[in-house]
Amino acid sequence: MKLIVSLTLVILTVCCSSASAETCPEFLHVMETLFMGTLSSYENAVQPFNPDPDMTAAGIQMKKLLDTLPSGTKVDIMRLSDKILKSPQCAK
Repeated sequence: MKLIVSLTLVILTVCCSSASAETCPEFLHVMETLFMGTLSSYENAVQPFNPDPDMTAAGIQMKKLLDTLPSGTKVDIMRLSDKILKSPQCAK
């Protein structure tokens, strides 16, 4: 569970950073497939970004860990992420 909390915080930090006025829709798509999609859909989502072999292996390992979580937990994480991204704090 600590991995999920850490990952969610990193995602939200990137999405809500003042450095980007708007979150890249493709980044959100990758995150959605990471949490909710199949391994192959995740691999297809990251392929346009040309990850090196180490990045690919790390992403696959993370996807496999996330897939061990109950689906309700993954849905709740996605709901929390959505709520935070739509909050006034991220609209700044």
